[in-house]
Amino acid sequence: MTSWDYRYPHIPILITMKPTPRILLGKRLFWTEKRDGSNVAIWIKTDPYNKKEYVQISSRNMVEAVSDIQALVRRTEEYSEILKILEEYPEFVIYVEACRKGRSITGIELYEKDFLIIFDIYNRSSKKFLHYINTHQHGFHHDIPVVGLWAETRHTSMKDLLKWRNYALKHCKAVGLEGMVIKWYGVPKNADYFQEFKKGLVQAKVKLDIPEPKRRKIAKGEVILPPIPDNEIFGAIDKAWQELGDEGFKDVSKAMPLIARCVSEECKNHLYSKSTKKLFALYKEYVERMLNIEGVASKNE
Repeated sequence: MTSWDYRYPHIPILITMKPTPRILLGKRLFWTEKRDGSNVAIWIKTDPYNKKEYVQISSRNMVEAVSDIQALVRRTEEYSEILKILEEYPEFVIYVEACRKGRSITGIELYEKDFLIIFDIYNRSSKKFLHYINTHQHGFHHDIPVVGLWAETRHTSMKDLLKWRNYALKHCKAVGLEGMVIKWYGVPKNADYFQEFKKGLVQAKVKLDIPEPKRRKIAKGEVILPPIPDNEIFGAIDKAWQELGDEGFKDVSKAMPLIARCVSEECKNHLYSKSTKKLFALYKEYVERMLNIEGVASKNE
């Protein structure tokens, strides 16, 4: 089996995340440690035949992890405490990094013993991930380590967000850790296009560390989005032409309202602000260039 229902979602690199990293602007972000181990899920599974429940240990891609990983998980001190959490909350899927004594997988960290560290908990009843604070509380009360929180921020521009990415990378280099995971606990408006967002967690990775926030920046004001570029506008105009056809498209009273709506949808879907140029001028340019029609009447004629 290469995939399963509660497989942990892929975490994209910040700058290349889809649909765009601007989805994180204006949101409260939690920068958490990315520890270097094996991604494992521990949860309660019900046998479909006899309806008995048992503990399932799953790897990143397999519902039943290989025996070596299962043995590693079971011999840690944290495993028995995780079972206590699952006994109280059988609806939880607890995601941990299973870290083996010695040099870590990437060689970045050196571990003195085998151990588990929680990085997320998914609630199957609510179909949402628990907030970092709630996850941390469960770990704290059972003496199970949870990935550390380095910073909590809010940004209104990509320039500011990337500045903090640089702070994070500099810190990671200084302390010798792998990286950081940026988490926003929410469901974006375009979640229908990205099913994993419906679970209430949007993530991106850079590099990381420290258990308590050392810096905070909660910027006030409106989010600053870049204006929609001309190529996106022409794409929206082309959509309007496809819907209206040549004759309908030449009718300004029909074309312009549809173009405005198409451009507005592009701005919403790709997180752009409105154009600094007049749409009618770009409409005229499209008509003259693509349809070979000159002298399109103005909107007021």
